[in-house]
Amino acid sequence: MRGGGESVEKPESILNSPGNYRPGRLSGSMARYKQPDSDQSQIVILNFSELFPEDHPISRLLETVRRLDLSRFDASYRNDSKQGGRPAMPPDRVLAIIIYSLLYGNLSMRALERDLGQRADLMYLSGGMEMDHSTLGKFRLRHAAAIQELFTQTVFLGIESGFIDLDTVSIDSTKIKASANRRDIGTREELERRYEHLESVCKKRYDEWEASQNDAEQELLAKKIQQLEIQKEKLSLGLEFLKSRPDRKRVHLTDPDADWHKDGSNSFIVGYSAQNAVDFQSGMIVYQEIVTGQSDSTFTSSLVNRVEGVKAEFLPKKTDEIKYVLDCGYASENILKELTGHDLYMPDRELAHKKTGGKIKPEERNEAAAEPPLIESSHALLQFHYDRDNDCFQCPAGEILTFQRERNLQGVLYRHYRRYGCSRCSMKEQCIGPEGKRKELWIQTKHIPDLQVRSLPPHHGSKKKKTGMRSISNPLTLLMREKLATPDGKKTYARRFPSVEGVFGVMKSARNGWQFLRRTRERVQVEWSERCIAHNLARMIGFVRVNPIAADNI
Repeated sequence: MRGGGESVEKPESILNSPGNYRPGRLSGSMARYKQPDSDQSQIVILNFSELFPEDHPISRLLETVRRLDLSRFDASYRNDSKQGGRPAMPPDRVLAIIIYSLLYGNLSMRALERDLGQRADLMYLSGGMEMDHSTLGKFRLRHAAAIQELFTQTVFLGIESGFIDLDTVSIDSTKIKASANRRDIGTREELERRYEHLESVCKKRYDEWEASQNDAEQELLAKKIQQLEIQKEKLSLGLEFLKSRPDRKRVHLTDPDADWHKDGSNSFIVGYSAQNAVDFQSGMIVYQEIVTGQSDSTFTSSLVNRVEGVKAEFLPKKTDEIKYVLDCGYASENILKELTGHDLYMPDRELAHKKTGGKIKPEERNEAAAEPPLIESSHALLQFHYDRDNDCFQCPAGEILTFQRERNLQGVLYRHYRRYGCSRCSMKEQCIGPEGKRKELWIQTKHIPDLQVRSLPPHHGSKKKKTGMRSISNPLTLLMREKLATPDGKKTYARRFPSVEGVFGVMKSARNGWQFLRRTRERVQVEWSERCIAHNLARMIGFVRVNPIAADNI
């Protein structure tokens, strides 16, 4: 419409041929344009040495892979000129392709096969060779042990190149979903109920099949009966597995090693727990392992000892102790006793969840929070009066806690007071809890001269709402709280989140590593090793672009 309301008709040629629209036709000009022909076959000549220069991350990735010792891959082949057999795919090329695929977020070998025919970067790494998903899958299966060994080599390269200094190592875990349906996991009782139900349904369908006179209906019922028999066979194998493994409470029918795990959003998934130890300076992974246990505290000692083994093997001249930074899931009094002599920064669960219902960083807490007598509580505080003449404490019930011994715990002197016979006390529930046997107090020797009353919050029973920190008397736990309250402790513990949590964020979010595509713990371990190898190589070569197409940066 024009300003005066008069309409203008477009030329018929423009309406009938929108693809050939030329702006010049409206103004009366005679401009001409080339018309592409998408159906025309073309021969494209690519010179990869000019397309990707030597300083490009693609070139550095292939060069770094070739620095690894790949002799173990060569030993798996018997196709030399004497033995016969056709030439195999070079391991350096295949490894570079798989690693690069993981870096831009592709975990599927079928998708990688498709990308090999479409992406110039993958064509460069393959050297023009064609590889299908079957070839790539067989390579990963055949060289599973050799691939896991490559991870140790990446750690050695990181130390040799000066990236890894093992000054501060952060340890944490992340939960990754398995290639398993959550409906196919259950306990022995649940699987037995499902088996009985399938037997009744199968019998019912069989009776219908015998009573039916229609051939099409009989054929349909026969297929249903066959499907039910397959399900019964899976349940039967699952029950046999649980009978042979009394230590297992449940089993998944397709991936027996997978189990329930609570992820970061507090929802349960069927999957595995990936334990990683990350060097703070380089952001590289120095140790990794796939486990099936839900509790991180059962792996604390083994993880620290594994990292110590890496230090002894690759940095034997390093005399300084490694600073180990862990979250509250790895902490307990027994673990602190086992790891005495190591420089740990590990808050207990009560300290990490104080007053918030969730984790807070120790560096954000008030230093006074490290002293148990200053902890607030909505209940009346329990008063333990100190008798200086007899060197003992009198509890709120009037009983006496006598002095036992003085102990030096990592350079700090503590005095130990204890009371036996608390099981019949009327204040047992508030003082030591329903499961406690005796009351113990650990008091720093330097506080004794000025101490008159030791005030502690009452024990919170299982039916009472927690409003503050529980009364802690474990000496090593108290000492750890004091250590984390110091400026150096806060600074060191603050390194945990950007190091290990940052690694998990990149591997799961930027590289789509939310789920495993293989089954059983052995194969999942190989898959996780591949992802950790890709991460370490990316850190060494400065590979910051995850997806060249989307231009996403990490």
